[in-house]
Amino acid sequence: MHLGRNLTHGDNFAAKRMRKRTQRKVVDYTSIVVRYMQGLPELLGIRTNIGLKRMGELDPKAFHDTCKSRFPPDEAEIQATTLYSSW
Repeated sequence: MHLGRNLTHGDNFAAKRMRKRTQRKVVDYTSIVVRYMQGLPELLGIRTNIGLKRMGELDPKAFHDTCKSRFPPDEAEIQATTLYSSW
Protein backbone atom coordinates (compact mmCIF):
# COMPACT_ATOMS: atom_id res chain seq x y z
CA MET A 1 0.00 0.00 0.00
CA HIS A 2 2.73 2.44 0.86
CA LEU A 3 4.31 2.02 -2.59
CA GLY A 4 0.98 2.78 -4.29
CA ARG A 5 0.66 6.06 -2.40
CA ASN A 6 4.13 7.14 -3.45
CA LEU A 7 3.41 6.39 -7.10
CA THR A 8 0.17 8.36 -6.94
CA HIS A 9 1.91 11.27 -5.26
CA GLY A 10 4.69 11.12 -7.85
CA ASP A 11 2.15 11.10 -10.68
CA ASN A 12 0.37 14.12 -9.21
CA PHE A 13 3.66 15.94 -8.79
CA ALA A 14 4.64 15.21 -12.39
CA ALA A 15 1.24 16.38 -13.64
CA LYS A 16 1.50 19.63 -11.64
CA ARG A 17 5.01 20.20 -12.97
CA MET A 18 3.80 19.61 -16.54
CA ARG A 19 0.91 22.06 -16.06
CA LYS A 20 3.28 24.73 -14.68
CA ARG A 21 5.64 24.23 -17.60
CA THR A 22 2.75 24.52 -20.07
CA GLN A 23 1.44 27.65 -18.34
CA ARG A 24 4.91 29.24 -18.52
CA LYS A 25 5.09 28.49 -22.25
CA VAL A 26 1.67 30.06 -22.79
CA VAL A 27 2.71 33.17 -20.85
CA ASP A 28 5.99 33.40 -22.79
CA TYR A 29 4.21 33.01 -26.13
CA THR A 30 1.58 35.57 -25.16
CA SER A 31 4.22 38.13 -24.17
CA ILE A 32 6.01 37.62 -27.50
CA VAL A 33 2.77 38.13 -29.42
CA VAL A 34 1.98 41.27 -27.41
CA ARG A 35 5.46 42.70 -28.14
CA TYR A 36 5.07 42.09 -31.86
CA MET A 37 1.57 43.55 -31.85
CA GLN A 38 2.83 46.71 -30.13
CA GLY A 39 5.56 47.25 -32.72
CA LEU A 40 3.49 46.40 -35.77
CA PRO A 41 1.56 49.71 -36.12
CA GLU A 42 4.83 51.68 -36.33
CA LEU A 43 5.97 49.56 -39.24
CA LEU A 44 2.75 49.12 -41.16
CA GLY A 45 0.90 52.41 -40.69
CA ILE A 46 -2.75 53.33 -40.29
CA ARG A 47 -4.16 52.25 -43.66
CA THR A 48 -2.52 48.85 -43.90
CA ASN A 49 -4.83 45.87 -44.02
CA ILE A 50 -3.60 42.46 -42.98
CA GLY A 51 -5.88 39.86 -44.50
CA LEU A 52 -6.52 36.42 -43.10
CA LYS A 53 -6.53 33.39 -45.37
CA ARG A 54 -7.70 31.04 -42.63
CA MET A 55 -8.39 31.58 -38.99
CA GLY A 56 -5.06 32.43 -37.42
CA GLU A 57 -3.07 32.41 -40.68
CA LEU A 58 -1.78 35.72 -42.00
CA ASP A 59 -1.70 36.75 -45.64
CA PRO A 60 1.96 37.22 -46.68
CA LYS A 61 0.98 39.54 -49.55
CA ALA A 62 0.12 42.33 -47.08
CA PHE A 63 3.62 42.13 -45.59
CA HIS A 64 5.26 42.13 -49.03
CA ASP A 65 3.20 45.06 -50.32
CA THR A 66 3.86 47.18 -47.25
CA CYS A 67 7.58 46.41 -47.13
CA LYS A 68 7.92 47.26 -50.85
CA SER A 69 6.62 50.74 -50.10
CA ARG A 70 8.81 51.25 -47.02
CA PHE A 71 12.16 49.67 -47.89
CA PRO A 72 14.55 49.68 -50.86
CA PRO A 73 13.71 46.96 -53.41
CA ASP A 74 16.62 44.70 -52.47
CA GLU A 75 15.73 44.84 -48.77
CA ALA A 76 11.91 44.72 -49.03
CA GLU A 77 11.66 40.99 -49.72
CA ILE A 78 13.96 40.13 -46.82
CA GLN A 79 12.07 42.39 -44.42
CA ALA A 80 8.68 41.02 -45.50
CA THR A 81 9.79 37.43 -45.13
CA THR A 82 11.35 38.11 -41.74
CA LEU A 83 8.25 39.87 -40.41
CA TYR A 84 5.90 37.24 -41.79
CA SER A 85 7.89 34.34 -40.36
CA SER A 86 8.08 35.96 -36.92
CA TRP A 87 4.28 35.93 -36.73
